[in-house]
Amino acid sequence: MPLFKTPFSRDYWRTAAQELKNPRILVFAALMIALRVALKPVGFNLGPGMQINTAFVINALGAMTFGPVVAMLAAAVSDTLGCLLFPTGPYFFPFIFIEIAGSLIFALFLYRTKVTPTRVILSRFCIDFFVNILLNAPIMALYYHLVMGKSYAMFQIPHIIKNLCMFPVESFFLTLFLALMLPILYRSNLIADSGEELRFNRKHAAIIVSLFLVAASCVVGYFIYDYNTANHAPRMDHKPAVMAAYNEGLTAEADRQNLLQDGQIIIMNKVYKHFRGDTTVLFNVYDTTAETDLAKIQAGVRAKTVKEDPTLTKIATGKAILTKDDVHSVAELTITPAAEK
Repeated sequence: MPLFKTPFSRDYWRTAAQELKNPRILVFAALMIALRVALKPVGFNLGPGMQINTAFVINALGAMTFGPVVAMLAAAVSDTLGCLLFPTGPYFFPFIFIEIAGSLIFALFLYRTKVTPTRVILSRFCIDFFVNILLNAPIMALYYHLVMGKSYAMFQIPHIIKNLCMFPVESFFLTLFLALMLPILYRSNLIADSGEELRFNRKHAAIIVSLFLVAASCVVGYFIYDYNTANHAPRMDHKPAVMAAYNEGLTAEADRQNLLQDGQIIIMNKVYKHFRGDTTVLFNVYDTTAETDLAKIQAGVRAKTVKEDPTLTKIATGKAILTKDDVHSVAELTITPAAEK
C-alpha cells in the first residue's frame, strides 16, 4: 500500500477512488456506518454541556481506513440513517454537509499517511473550528429560518465555547483510540501504517494549547468586531423597558436643548455600541396628533414599528452620542430635518 505525504496529488485521489472497488473496504465501511449510527446517541458527560460523543472516533477510524471518497459517501449514508433511526427534530438536508465535511477532513489528514499525534490534533481542530463552528452557523441559521420560522444568532457563544473546550479532550482521546486500533488494522492489511509514531508527548500538548489559544483569540476578536459594528436595536426588541428609556430620554434631552417643537417625539432606530467607547443612537423625529397613543408608542417601540401609524408623521432624523451605554449620558445630539437629508 503506498503512502502519501499530502493529499494534493492525482495518485492520492486515484487510490482513494479505487477503494470503491475493494470488497474488504466496502464491508468495513458498512461496519463503520452501522457503528457510527448506533453510537450517535451515546456519549460521556464531563459536565454541563460538555459531552464526548463516541461516534466521532468511529468516523475518524473509518475515514483513515477507506479514504475521502468512501468517507464522504459513508457520511451521507450514516447521517440519513441516523436521522431516520434517531430523529431529534425535522429532517433538514443541508445538515448532511456537516457530516460530509467532518469525514472528509479526517480522511485528508489520516488516510494513507504516517499517522502522528500532530495530524490527529490538526484534523480534530479543523473539524471543531471550521466545521462545527464556521460551517454549522449558517446552516443552523437557515434551518431556524426555513423550518422553525425563527431567527438564529449566527454564532452562539455556548456552542462555540463547548467546541473550543472539547477540542483538547477529544484530540487526546482520539489519539489514544487510534494508537490502540492502528496495529489491529495494520495486521488485517487494511492500512499501511502500524501506528509506531502515534505517541503523545509534551510537544503535542503544546500544539493543542497553541491551537486552542489561536481559536479563542479569533472568536474573541470576532465578537468584539461584531459588538462594535452591529446594530444592537434588534437585540433589544425583547427589552421594551430599555427601548422606552431610550425614546423618553432622547426626547427629554432634545426638549431641554429646544430642538423639538410641541407634540414631537423621538423614536430610536439604530444603536451602535463600542466595546470600549461611545454609544451612537440613530433616531427619527415624529409629529404627533391628538389621536396618537403616546403611552403605547414610547413604551418600547422602534422606528420600523410606527411606519404605518397614520397619527405620526416623520419630519426629521437625528443622532445622539452617549459617553456610556446610558441614555442619560448624552454628549452630543443633532437633528436633521427631512427636507435637508
